[in-house]
Amino acid sequence: MKYSFVIPTYNNKPLLRNTLESLNHQIGFERGGYEAIVVDDGSDDDTLSGIRDIPRTYEFRYVYLERSAESCRARVRNIGWREARGRFVVFLDSDMIVNRDYLRELDRYLDRDPELLVISFRYMLQEPVAYEDVRSGRLFERDFTEFRSIRFMEARHFDCQVHSFNLSALRHPWHCVHSCNMALSKEKLEALGGFEERFKGWGLEDTDLGYRSHRLGIRTALHLGAEALHQYHGEVFGDARMLKKMIEWDRNITLMFKIRPGLRRELPRWRINLAYFTRRVPQLLMRRERKRTVHRLSLRREEDVPAMMERIEALSAEPGNLIVVQDELESADFHLWVQRRGFTPGEIRYFPKSYTLDRREIRRYFGEVFTWRKKIVILYRSLRLLGRKFARSLHPAKEAG
Repeated sequence: MKYSFVIPTYNNKPLLRNTLESLNHQIGFERGGYEAIVVDDGSDDDTLSGIRDIPRTYEFRYVYLERSAESCRARVRNIGWREARGRFVVFLDSDMIVNRDYLRELDRYLDRDPELLVISFRYMLQEPVAYEDVRSGRLFERDFTEFRSIRFMEARHFDCQVHSFNLSALRHPWHCVHSCNMALSKEKLEALGGFEERFKGWGLEDTDLGYRSHRLGIRTALHLGAEALHQYHGEVFGDARMLKKMIEWDRNITLMFKIRPGLRRELPRWRINLAYFTRRVPQLLMRRERKRTVHRLSLRREEDVPAMMERIEALSAEPGNLIVVQDELESADFHLWVQRRGFTPGEIRYFPKSYTLDRREIRRYFGEVFTWRKKIVILYRSLRLLGRKFARSLHPAKEAG
């Protein structure tokens, strides 16, 4: 058993059916090569009845947990990966659809470097996907690159337009770790102790895992060949978060700073809040070096790869260099090679051609997505959240009760 998919779910039966069906279509993997473990966090929509009859080409297990005060995303994922028999654990959300070559693409990275923590993006679909389109394979007849357009991208796509698609060059690459589409070895999960179960509600349990993995010396790599489709269920890029999510995120980041005392020195809390409010998260993660010599390199031909590697290696070994690589070949092997250089004295920024958008187009799109009305709503919710925090600080005893 090489791969174990761990899929947490809660009242998500129709979307989960599509997720599990997409796993039937993996190229080059037969029964026994991978498994899927669905961990149900106390659903009351009779989830099992909706997925029991799906024919499968992989081993399958379903674990049901009763809802309790201990229920949380971290607990569900921990139970799942501890049940896993595969060498590598793949975390997927129950609203994701993976392409036919998903596992084959993971192989390209993890066979070369099994020590990696691999993440990838989502394409945010804007209409529902019919189960029959997944089961029949019609969905996979479409070229997934057609979703590589600005209207299907998520926030992480846009962040990489600024800090580049080489996460190892960032000061804080752990901030990019998200468990909706992530893989790493079970051995590494055991060394990390899994997810921190004190995080309740929405957010930060995966960021915290990324922080600890970074401190342990585990390199985070972005794999653009392992992107998945995020099924539409009322959420697309630019939606203002519900107040409940904002409150839970704020509570969890407060907890993270409490239980990871070294974080305060590395990245002050005020800088994180300011970056999110001003939509400058990528700048938050980048190096803050000045007076560097910029070297702009373009890769257009396969035969130029060895010479390009040699030049990048030489330039990145010297502090004071900023190497900006424009890759028209978009070779996954070359992208992995760049990321495996790690945090080099000279910074390497990597931009694959088909993912690199025109800045004017981005500004125009953001103007359409973040309208003045939506900005006012976000500002109102942020102020309301700050008001609640201030009220709690004035009445701690009442809050505790």
